[in-house]
Amino acid sequence: MGTPLVSTDEVTAWLRRCLGRDDTRVISTEDAGGHSGCLVLRCTVEVGESVTPIVLKVYRTGFDDYSALGPVGAARKHALALSELPTLRVPTPRCLGVSVRGDEVALAIEAIHAKPWPDGTRADAARILARLHCIQMRKLSDELAALVARSTPNRGRVGSAPEEPPLQEQTLQHGDYFSVNIFATADGIRVLDWDLLALGDPMWDLGHLLEADRGLSEAEAAAVIQAYQQVRPLDEARLRWQRACWRQFRETRQRTEAGG
Repeated sequence: MGTPLVSTDEVTAWLRRCLGRDDTRVISTEDAGGHSGCLVLRCTVEVGESVTPIVLKVYRTGFDDYSALGPVGAARKHALALSELPTLRVPTPRCLGVSVRGDEVALAIEAIHAKPWPDGTRADAARILARLHCIQMRKLSDELAALVARSTPNRGRVGSAPEEPPLQEQTLQHGDYFSVNIFATADGIRVLDWDLLALGDPMWDLGHLLEADRGLSEAEAAAVIQAYQQVRPLDEARLRWQRACWRQFRETRQRTEAGG
């Protein structure tokens, strides 16, 4: 993290358009960094007499467009997901406003104060994931459903373990469901970063939750799988394959980082 390469005046203009408040004043900004080529800033903002933290995410041409929607489509999908999914029992931060200017889109998002994961957080996250996978497209607004249907599902970071089982079903897929995007708060979990929401393999998400973080014990993995199954069935063959793919990906990356 560090000082962002944008002026306070520019950040203020984005936030005023997002919030619809000309009395918005930016007190400080910090570059949150590492977010698929988008500019992501954690801002302390004064609006009227209130001071509040807000995350500003700006999509511009050149960002890592994994869903192939372009800046406007990706940002609009993200904003709609933040608005609609909590009503379907998938907790997210709140979207505070959107501003579109040409092919540049800014989202103002509720800043979440995360705390260390208490015991059982990953199992709780698995239950939330299973609820996401149960949501039918008809439960979404027409606009969000159309954007999800147009989105390319995330597969690119998986290895290529042999004997891929057939895909039995497609569901809503978060696309990057692991600890970085799962915040524990005093009020429960909040799931972040919905840029990759698409129709895809639900076991991609569960495999990622199980394999993306190093050091997960077999006991905790079993508890996560059991928690998921409390909400919906899983495809055991497909999950084994996804987990094998993730392990292969991790091992390949470790060899590359070690220069092997």
